[in-house]
Amino acid sequence: MPKAIALAAASLGLLATLGTAPAASAATSDGTGAAACDSNWSYSNSWGRASGKFCDNVTGMVGTVTDTAADGRCPYVRGNLNNGSWRDSDWAGPKGDSSPVNIWAPAGTYFVSWQLLAIYC
Repeated sequence: MPKAIALAAASLGLLATLGTAPAASAATSDGTGAAACDSNWSYSNSWGRASGKFCDNVTGMVGTVTDTAADGRCPYVRGNLNNGSWRDSDWAGPKGDSSPVNIWAPAGTYFVSWQLLAIYC
C-alpha cells in the first residue's frame, strides 16, 4: 500500500505516546535562513522509535521514525497543533525501514504535543 494512501487511513492509528512540545519563544531562526532546531524529542515502544528536534519556535519537527518490529504496524509521528489540528510524517515500514520526519505548522500555529502512532500496513 503506498504511503500516501496509508496516511489517509491513519484513523486506524494506534496511540503510543503523547509528548509535550516546549514553550514557544521569540527566536525563530539562526540568522542564516536555516531552521533553528534546538529542543530534542524522542520515544520508542514495541513497534517503533522516533527522534528529532523542534525547530523555529516549535513550528517545525524534524527527525526520523523507524519501524522496529515485524508486526504489521508502521509507525509515524503526529504533531498536534495549538488550533486542534495536526500534521503527520511519512510512515516507516516494514521492519528496519526509516522515514524522515519533516512536518511544519501552518502560519500562525505551532506544535503543542506529539505522538508516535502506527497504521496497519
